[in-house]
Amino acid sequence: MWKWAKRFASFVNKDVADPNESKKNAVMTRWICVVMLAYATGQLIFMLAEGYYLYAVFPAGMICAYAAALYLTYSSHTIIAYYMVILLILGWCFLSTDLYGWNVGAQYAYCTILVYIFNGTHMTVRRKLLDAGILLAVGFLTFIVAMTQKPVYLMSRSQTVIQEFMNMVSTLTSLALITVTFSKDTLDTERKLMDYNREMAHQAETDALTGLMNRRAGERYFQEMKDRSYREGFFINVVMGDIDFFKKVNDTYGHDAGDEVLEVLSGIFRETVDGKGAAVRWGGEEFLFLLTGMNGDEAFMMIEKLRRRIEGTVIPTGEEELHVTMTFGLEEVGRDQTMEDVLEAADRKLYMGKARGRNQVVM
Repeated sequence: MWKWAKRFASFVNKDVADPNESKKNAVMTRWICVVMLAYATGQLIFMLAEGYYLYAVFPAGMICAYAAALYLTYSSHTIIAYYMVILLILGWCFLSTDLYGWNVGAQYAYCTILVYIFNGTHMTVRRKLLDAGILLAVGFLTFIVAMTQKPVYLMSRSQTVIQEFMNMVSTLTSLALITVTFSKDTLDTERKLMDYNREMAHQAETDALTGLMNRRAGERYFQEMKDRSYREGFFINVVMGDIDFFKKVNDTYGHDAGDEVLEVLSGIFRETVDGKGAAVRWGGEEFLFLLTGMNGDEAFMMIEKLRRRIEGTVIPTGEEELHVTMTFGLEEVGRDQTMEDVLEAADRKLYMGKARGRNQVVM
């Protein structure tokens, strides 16, 4: 049963084929048609059961008309179906009031039309206000007619309750479905916008080649961690790393090989710092590591292990297998040091390691 319900909901919520038509309009119209088909069927059964055979032709005609309107929403004629639904509801409200009187509550459906109009996407606000004014005038006219002449059928109390119940349920169901359709459409749009904004923010702070943080994101991360370290009392270490003789790799094997080296090493960096800080592509072949929750000695051992892993890594590039090394400069962040101070100290140690023969960690 639930499977069939899901299939039916999927059928009603199906997108429109015409890109110039609104899916929201089509789905709202379909759900109202579904509700009103059930309502018209109920009216037909009521009239036949109560012996109102002559007027049973009206709900029978409504069934055909709503079925036609439903069909039109699947054949790129949603606007025609939209106005058909409005006219059908208005016509039945007027006729039902004339047949049974004001007390059966057919006028509840004016609320459905009003919400339906204002949630439509194909009209300007001015046009919606104009249609709402026309709806108000029609409702007032219906009231005048109901108050100035007797209904065709004087129904019993139980018959009146049945009619009022049917009108109330159909109206509330239609309003609920319109609201759900409108809310889902709005939420989907907002969710897409939020996902897009997150993606843009991610791209703005991510290096395209390596997938690591870029310089801007690294600076922000450093400041966030430094602020937290004041409150929580943990250590921060900054490590500046540089690939040894990287220019020679590009000149000898080409920039594609150089890119392959950067991508492979970046994967190793991510594995190494996972949960312990962040790796940042600082520029070119230079990388920055921001390590938290460990003192200088622990950071040194971690980076030394990273250095040995890089030294032993084989990087396939076409027909060649490359081996590269890296040199690192490590600085434990002091409480009063700015980022510029720390970077300058780490950079100085890095170039000290370069001068000593490369492929080492200087603390």
